[in-house]
Amino acid sequence: MPEVTVSAKGQIVIPAETRKKLNIKRGDRFELQEIDNRLVLVPLPEKPFVRLYGTLKGETSLTRSLQKEHAREIEKEDR
Repeated sequence: MPEVTVSAKGQIVIPAETRKKLNIKRGDRFELQEIDNRLVLVPLPEKPFVRLYGTLKGETSLTRSLQKEHAREIEKEDR
């Protein structure tokens, strides 16, 4: 199993063999988790906002609310 060393800046290098095997490319992002006194790297989605999709669902969308409000303002101006 390959070894890694922590640099003075706290960085480690993932060996090329492992990067190729796991298809890890420059710029890929990971979440660092500590599980049972071990460090685990969990890949993050390429687009971080994908994880958040749907988390703020409500009864009315903000876009629809703004469209209705805009329509009411136009109606008031026409009077």
